[in-house]
Amino acid sequence: MAEGITYLCPGCGAYLRYDGGQGKWVCDYCDSSYTKEELEQRGAKTENSGYTVSSGDSGKTETVDFACEENVAEGKDQEHLRAYSCPNCGAEIVTDDVTAATFCVFCGNPTVNPQQFSGKYHPSAMIPFATDKKQAQEAFLKLCKGKKLLPKGFTSQQRLEKITGVYVPYWLFDCKADFDYHATGENHLIWSDGDYDYTKTDLFHIHRAGTMDFENIPLDASENMEDALMDALEPFDFTKVEPFDMRYLSGYLAEKYTYEPKDLFERMKDRVSRGIENRASEEGRRYDVVHSVQCNTNYKSDHQAYLLLPVWMLVSNFKGKKYLFAMNGQTGKIVGELPCDTGRSVTWFLLIFVIVFVVAFLLVWLIGGVMA
Repeated sequence: MAEGITYLCPGCGAYLRYDGGQGKWVCDYCDSSYTKEELEQRGAKTENSGYTVSSGDSGKTETVDFACEENVAEGKDQEHLRAYSCPNCGAEIVTDDVTAATFCVFCGNPTVNPQQFSGKYHPSAMIPFATDKKQAQEAFLKLCKGKKLLPKGFTSQQRLEKITGVYVPYWLFDCKADFDYHATGENHLIWSDGDYDYTKTDLFHIHRAGTMDFENIPLDASENMEDALMDALEPFDFTKVEPFDMRYLSGYLAEKYTYEPKDLFERMKDRVSRGIENRASEEGRRYDVVHSVQCNTNYKSDHQAYLLLPVWMLVSNFKGKKYLFAMNGQTGKIVGELPCDTGRSVTWFLLIFVIVFVVAFLLVWLIGGVMA
């Protein structure tokens, strides 16, 4: 039996979800809202790395259990699926073995599985959502605005409702890099005496060496996320980081990491190397041409922190290809790719062709009439 947690409204006993726009826990049934301090005053407290749940003004707490069946599906591709029974309506919820927070698609009940965040999977910190679903929907509509070739119904209300808040696992790296940079710089002087053109080329050896320190390099630690997309959502404001609190997960999806820091070391080096070469090459701006660049770097990372960062996501499939929209749940920055309906493209092309043909025909007819 696995233990799951649902946070209950102190006023009516319905479930609570965290609303990033308000920065409060809200109840969709009685329209109550609570700050973190108000929840603690009403009886919510921590116990064994999990939370017991306040169920009323009396301060009574309730821990909700739900059944967990291991490897519910047969076959190698489905061996990591898990089935849970919703503590509210009893429906079966099927997730993978890295999902730590989810909600029932039948009753909407948000549930957190604290066992997924136990031991080495316990995050040291998190950045709570600072935007809400409505803001994510508005950002998606703004991205799609004016795109005439989108598939029909791509911005329907049904699709907007599929935008989901996800706490994505990240590793934050601190890194010290010792670099030794060598390059050749050229300056060209060109002149003419009327008969001949001359070019003088001066060659210079550029050498820079030193140590650079990098802090809080974020790398997503989930194999389910596209690395380039997650990188494009940066920056996050790490001055707003909070100690890990499972109550912030209520109403969102959340995953535990699938990549260890050692698995991300090469990605970390690639990101750091770009910063080193940009800084080391600053002296090259004094020259017309810089070539034969060599930069030898030793990287050392003694500290990595595991935390959760907020992302709004929408995955769309169109003609066998996946299109992903994402919004930084803290800053509101958006990235994404939109599909193009070739059928609508042809329609628009024919429409424009007909309009241009008719206008051209009328112009020729008018000009011919005037000349006659």
